[in-house]
Amino acid sequence: MPVKKIFDISILPAFAIARLGSSPDPMDNYDWEITDRVGFRKLVPAETIHVDQKTGKILSLKKPAAVHFRDSKKRIRPVAPFLEVWARFEKKGPLVPLTMHHLKSLGLSPSAISWRLILGNHKAYRRTRDEDDKILADTGFFNHFKKNPVKGNCKNFITGKKIPFGFAQYIKPTTAFPEIRMRFTPAHGYVYGPPIPKGLEHDSGGSPIHQVLIKDAVYDPGKGRWNHYSDHGRDGSRTTVPDTTFANDETKNNKSLGYLDDSCDGRLEVQLDLGNNKKLTTYARVVTGPPAFAPDGLPIRTFADELEQALLGPDMTTHPPIDEVRDIIRRAMETVRLINTAVMNFDFGMAWADNNDFSRFYEPIMDLNVVDNLAIVSRHESVLLALESGSLAWFARILRDYNEVGDLTDEGRRKMPALMRGADGSHLTLTRRMINKIRKAADLFHQHKSVPHGK
Repeated sequence: MPVKKIFDISILPAFAIARLGSSPDPMDNYDWEITDRVGFRKLVPAETIHVDQKTGKILSLKKPAAVHFRDSKKRIRPVAPFLEVWARFEKKGPLVPLTMHHLKSLGLSPSAISWRLILGNHKAYRRTRDEDDKILADTGFFNHFKKNPVKGNCKNFITGKKIPFGFAQYIKPTTAFPEIRMRFTPAHGYVYGPPIPKGLEHDSGGSPIHQVLIKDAVYDPGKGRWNHYSDHGRDGSRTTVPDTTFANDETKNNKSLGYLDDSCDGRLEVQLDLGNNKKLTTYARVVTGPPAFAPDGLPIRTFADELEQALLGPDMTTHPPIDEVRDIIRRAMETVRLINTAVMNFDFGMAWADNNDFSRFYEPIMDLNVVDNLAIVSRHESVLLALESGSLAWFARILRDYNEVGDLTDEGRRKMPALMRGADGSHLTLTRRMINKIRKAADLFHQHKSVPHGK
């Protein structure tokens, strides 16, 4: 449809997550289907865009016959998200996908669109606080359709060395696929580090040491201190809990081995040049992460939960739909199903962390006879199956509040979610909004009232 004026532009999604993988063949789309209320989710193929990476043109839009997470050579297929430009052609009108037809009616071509991807990896800098340990990449603005490599530079790297962060590609709009979009394909998921000292390439038995596993030697230990960095300050303070989070030599002070990876995050910028020194600009956030090794389940607490609370607040002014509560309980079950509850209960789990990080007396969190994984999963299943009965009341009562993550009493450590660690190293809690959803629903059950259905 012809347009006369464009008021603003946006990138959707505004936040995209890519997943590392060494295969040149990106992951296909898929959907979830829940055919068993307490079973695994079924993965169903969905329509997928296929791109010619040499030309940037879309070859086809089709649904694969099956969902495959690895290619024929067993390499993990990366998740390479598309980010689209949307526009508003009326001052208070709706956002619609921007196409080359819109641009043409404005007297513009696809070359009026320029992209810029800025990425960084600050894992070493976060600990050393050395600005020269920041790994940064910036493509600058470009409007061509070729693969645009994104390479991370660091002042403390060996001269000429970089870490590949993947590549960005402006997808060439065509009559069949006229939308304006960018695709970010992440890196392979390799490990990098400092050079291996001569004579130490192998251990005393002649076997290659773990440092041989690095993809490339990029870090210069003569410039920076990430190699052999210790997280233990003179006053006993630590910037990372537990301090064994990064690869270390496992000595008393856990000195860093200087490892780096090719994960990153940053922003994707786009600008539309309208001529006469007028430009519209906007940006989105992108982040890379590890592959999904349990794709038929979801974690108990996700980034989406954080965004929901940030946007809507922690309190629930209305009673939540039962489907939202069911989803939280199902995710709890799916998370527990992946945990070795016996180990997490005592050996090297949260009981060990409480002792190591907070000097609490080293003892199991639960009675050793009640942490059998099948029994715990079964208990979650029973709550899910009986969700519309009074069984939800006890589940709501034992949830851990946000201000109880540091409660290391027997009762405090046994609250739910149990045997799991939060990002701060303490016992995990759900977001306040998630807890309030469950408690609101439990109140309705207790009052013998119906609960709203729907999504």
